[in-house]
Amino acid sequence: MIKFRLYLDKDAETEWLNQMAAEGFAMTGFCAGFYRFERCEPGKYIYQVDFGDRFFAVSEDYREFMEETGADIVCNWGYWVILRRLAEKGKFELYTDVDSSIEHYTKIRKMFKVVTVFELICFFIEVFGAVNGNRMAFAFAFLLGAILLALVNQVFKMNDMIAKLKERKGEAVSGKYRQMSALVPCGLLLNSCALILEETIHPTAKMATQIVAIILMLIGIYRTARYQSKH
Repeated sequence: MIKFRLYLDKDAETEWLNQMAAEGFAMTGFCAGFYRFERCEPGKYIYQVDFGDRFFAVSEDYREFMEETGADIVCNWGYWVILRRLAEKGKFELYTDVDSSIEHYTKIRKMFKVVTVFELICFFIEVFGAVNGNRMAFAFAFLLGAILLALVNQVFKMNDMIAKLKERKGEAVSGKYRQMSALVPCGLLLNSCALILEETIHPTAKMATQIVAIILMLIGIYRTARYQSKH
């Protein structure tokens, strides 16, 4: 069985993989958002998603350490490493103390910041093309804008998680996680798709898609503002 999902939040991805395992589907492979599953005994495995130090690779020391803990490396994609261990071996956690958790989320935040800068450069290139009359550049500017918002949201989320961990250590922290509704980037993404496919879909369908995209963005902005007012 193959399922398609896009995750930036590795904790949400871990929760979903464990939910699938509890339902009797063991994740065995991954490529560009496509997860491959095979049948297994419900609850047989516990999954964890880790952030490695190498791109599309893991060190021998890392591999040996995981083998010693009884965990298998299912696959690695970019810096992400998906691991699993038999549930009968007990609780499976990668970072059990505050300091190691802070270091872990700090590395993830750094990666998101680097990618955000790269995407921002690409975004301005597409905006420049759109200003000069390139309609496809205009469409891709919306697409990159959606990706940028999602990345910035993850940076804020990492800030919040690190702040909460530091509070557990008794350190004084300031600032709150400025949560952005996922409907905002979803609306931008939908509008981008409508512009990219405008020559292959009926004008009425394009207009309807863009109206839905605008509605999603407005609802997302409202939910974001409502969250900020409560926090």
